[in-house]
Amino acid sequence: MSASRSVQRRERLVVSGGAVIATVALLVVYGMLPLWRHFQTRELLITAARERAGLYAGYTAGTRDLERAADADERWLAASPRRALHTTETPLAASALQTLLQDAAEGAGMAVTRVEVEPESDSTSAVRGTLTAVGDIHGLAALLRTLESGARLVQVERFAVQQNSALRGAPDVLQLSLSVRAPVILDGGTR
Repeated sequence: MSASRSVQRRERLVVSGGAVIATVALLVVYGMLPLWRHFQTRELLITAARERAGLYAGYTAGTRDLERAADADERWLAASPRRALHTTETPLAASALQTLLQDAAEGAGMAVTRVEVEPESDSTSAVRGTLTAVGDIHGLAALLRTLESGARLVQVERFAVQQNSALRGAPDVLQLSLSVRAPVILDGGTR
């Protein structure tokens, strides 16, 4: 009997030990691990928030520097004799470029035969235009001088001069065709 009691006692100890181990395992798996994951996730979120706060502080400091640089550039542009076209909308910039080309050609004594300007700006925020005019070499030189040193920035991209075939008796009459590009600064309008 004592042997059977000892076996029963061992069985109870084994069963009790197994129950304790199972209980501890369940507490670890369903209690401690989720709690540990929760705190680990929270720490990661706190670290990410601190990093974002640092980035925002850097952006704020960078914004001040950018504003100072922009103010300095605006003062430089205001003092500059040559400026980009300032408008609220791109079609207005196209109209301004068309007027600028026509006035420059007529001021140089050239007869304008065609002025075409693209109504939309390109990917570089510039409008493009084409001028075709008839005149002599002096008018041509005056037009190029006006475009080079005028009040507005205008870049000549393509330039072609040929003798006007319609006026055979006038060898000094030239036909000019040029393509230009003018930078545009939009002042809060739509593109």
